[in-house]
Parts: sequence; C-alpha cells; structure tokens
Amino acid sequence: MKQHTFSPIRSALVPVAPGLPAEAALAAARALAGEVILVGIILIPPGETLSAGASQTPALRRLLRELARGEPGPGKTRICVSHEPWADLLGVIAAEKPDLLVLQWGDWWSALGVTLADVLVRPPCDVALVRGPFPVQPNRVLAAVRGGPHAELALRLSLSLRAGAVTALHLTAPDGAQTDAPFRGLEQVLRRLPEVRAESAATADPARTILDQAGAYDLLVMGVTAQRAGGLTTLGPVVEQIWRDSPAAVMAVRSRRPMPASQLDESAGSRAISILVDKWFAENTFTAGEFADLQQLVALKQKQNLTISLALPALNEAATVGRVIDTIQQALMVDVPLLDEIVLMDSDSTDETREIAASRGVPVYIHQRLLPERGARRGKGEALWKSLLVTRGDIIAWIDTDIVNIDPRFVYGILGPLLLTPRIQFVKGFYRRPLKVDDQVQAGGGGRVTELMARPLLNLFYPELSGVIQPLSG
Repeated sequence: MKQHTFSPIRSALVPVAPGLPAEAALAAARALAGEVILVGIILIPPGETLSAGASQTPALRRLLRELARGEPGPGKTRICVSHEPWADLLGVIAAEKPDLLVLQWGDWWSALGVTLADVLVRPPCDVALVRGPFPVQPNRVLAAVRGGPHAELALRLSLSLRAGAVTALHLTAPDGAQTDAPFRGLEQVLRRLPEVRAESAATADPARTILDQAGAYDLLVMGVTAQRAGGLTTLGPVVEQIWRDSPAAVMAVRSRRPMPASQLDESAGSRAISILVDKWFAENTFTAGEFADLQQLVALKQKQNLTISLALPALNEAATVGRVIDTIQQALMVDVPLLDEIVLMDSDSTDETREIAASRGVPVYIHQRLLPERGARRGKGEALWKSLLVTRGDIIAWIDTDIVNIDPRFVYGILGPLLLTPRIQFVKGFYRRPLKVDDQVQAGGGGRVTELMARPLLNLFYPELSGVIQPLSG
C-alpha cells in the first residue's frame, strides 16, 4: 500500500541560462518538489533586436530537453528571450504559480537583468538560493532557525527533503540581549515533530557555531533577509560567512511572506502550525485505490479479530436503495467477507424504501421508533447515532443510499485506513460531487458540508493547502 510522505512543495521553478551552472538548483528542486518547471533565459542587451536571440535558442532548447528527461511526465519547459528577463520570469511565475523559485548561486543577477535586492526584497514566491554541490539524497540536514516566516520555510523545506535525520538548531545571544520571542511559536511546532531533533546554543558568533557543526551534515538550510551594506545588498553577515566557508551544501531561503515592519514578537512563528497541518494531511489522506486488494483487507480484519457493520441511512430512496444494497452485498459480503452485516436506518420513508431493503434480507429499522423514551428528532444525525443500537460491529461505516454511481470503493475506501492503521479511529470520505444546474453539469460543484464549510475555512487559514488532496473516489 502507498507510503505517505510529507512533501508540501508542489512545484519548483528553475531558471536556466547559457553558460551559467544550474545542476545544484535542479538537484534541489527535484529533491523538494513533485514537479520541476524549467525556464530558459536569454538576455538581449538594450539596443539589440530580440530576434538576435534566435541563434541561441536551439542550443538552449536542447539543454532544457536534456535536463527535463529526468522529470516525471513530459516536463514543463519554456524559453524567455527578452530585454528584461526578470519581468518575463515574473509573468511565468504568475501563470504557473510555483511554490518555490530555485536559483543556483552564480552570475544570475546579470543574466536576469536584476539585482539581488530585486529578488530577495520583493520575492514573487518563496525563494531558495543554492550553493552546491547539492546531494542527490541528503541524509543529514541542519536547519538553523530563529523565528518568523523564513525559519518556518527553512523547516518546511528541510522536512520536504525526506532526509534520514533533520536537526533544528536555534541560536540565542549569550547575554539575552536579543529577544527570543520570535522562536516561541516555532518551538511549539518542533515539540510535535519527533522526527526533528531540536538543539539550542547560546553564542556570540552564530556563523562559527553553525560552521563547527557543518561537517557532520550534507546540507545546511537557513533563512536570509537582504541587508544593505555600503550601498550593496548582501545576504547578511551570518549567511555570507556560511556561504563562503561551509564544507556542506547550503540552501538560503526567503519566504514570500513579508517581514513585519515592527520588531518580531511571539506571534512571528505562529503560522508554523501549517507545517503540522501539511504533515498531518500528507500522512493521513488516502485514496480508495490504495485498498483495492480486498483479500488483504479481509486478512487485516481477521488478524485483528474485528467485525464490521455497514449502516445505510435512508429517506424515500426507492429509486436507488436496491442497487446500493445489491452492489455492496455482492462485492463485500458474497465475493469477499469484508462486511459482517448491513442494516437500513430509515427515517420513516413514505415510498417503498423499507420493502426494497427487506427483500434483500437487510434488517430495517425506523430510527424514530428506537429509544422512544428519548424522543424522536428529524435528520440524518439521528439515524446515524441510533444505528449504534442495532449494529454489532467493532467498526461501523455509513454511506448514503441515494448514490447513483455506487461502487464498492465507497465502502472499502473508508474502511481501509481503519484496518491498516489502528491508531486511526475516524475516517471521513470526500469526493468530487457533480452539480447539475439546468442542463449544465459542474464536475466538482456539488460538495455539501465539507466543501461549503470545512474546506473554505482551511483555504482561508491555510491557503497553501489548496488542491493538495486527491479525491477518495479517484
């Protein structure tokens, strides 16, 4: 069955220019992201016509095709021939919406027609600057973190690398002169990440402290904020020294989120909770296809000595209830003994719903007549909780009886995680629900509670999570 890994980086964009190295940036992008977008850059000096770039494009296209051969799928590549390549690259970023722009350290600023400040002060997306050689598969990663959006990004990317070991190193001033408040939010997150080893050190020379440990790691990851020094923009003295002297590869990151104008306080690391949300989603989101081996599910059920009940809530579903029962009975009771019982929880239908279910040998209960001393209430919730009175399974599943495209995966898709991972106690299915308005059908417009209430809230608080979940019915 599928091994779930934490990888919130959907796509990374890597510029490629004639004569400039990109191997380390490409290796980093491949290690971090599910998709790599390659953009060839040809800078045409002012005063020359853009057609002058025609002589350079064939060789650059060949290079892009060669680099893209290592990508899954056809790979995304394109070429920008421009007097202002950075402006064109911003257009590509706006269209492709990559999570990360990866640049290999070199003479990129002249190739893009910009300065380091243009990239770091107003980044179009999260940015990673790489000084290689970048390890194909980092085994040990050291993330130097203080607090705020850059530290969160450094930790997120370190986890995305799926390294054998990740250490988060938090440095403080020895005399307490520098506030440690920005680290507090991130500290709470680190406590819930057992795979990350958290270390802390008080030092007056943070660069030297990091460099003293660098030899034990394949990669150093840290946040960077552009600073002005003598009229030039620098990476900051700590990063500059590590960039120059580290025996390990270095990745300096800049979050697209702006730094607050005021001094950082304890709220600076509060959004790092999204790391835990991403991680939880990655590890606990399943697709029905992962559990298509029904014999394996039966073996898991028998090994744990479990019984499984399926309760079907219904209200006037005569048109569909028979097919739902027939499909599930045949596939999950007759063909394989995954289910031990099916019961119908009727909400006092006025059509033939109960008769159709009874004709299939399914026990039928009218939920309003159960526990009469507790009174009767309307709605599916009443049918669901009262089904606990009339089912005997250790695991209880519910599916609707109005499903027109019923398939056994609707049931085994939600049972699979419970059988595979005993620590999981509750599974909620989610689907692409078509919505028909007049004669038009919207493929994903018909979601009910999850789509109307839960997912908009997730998108509001964690917009970077949008679109990362695969439908259970896929």
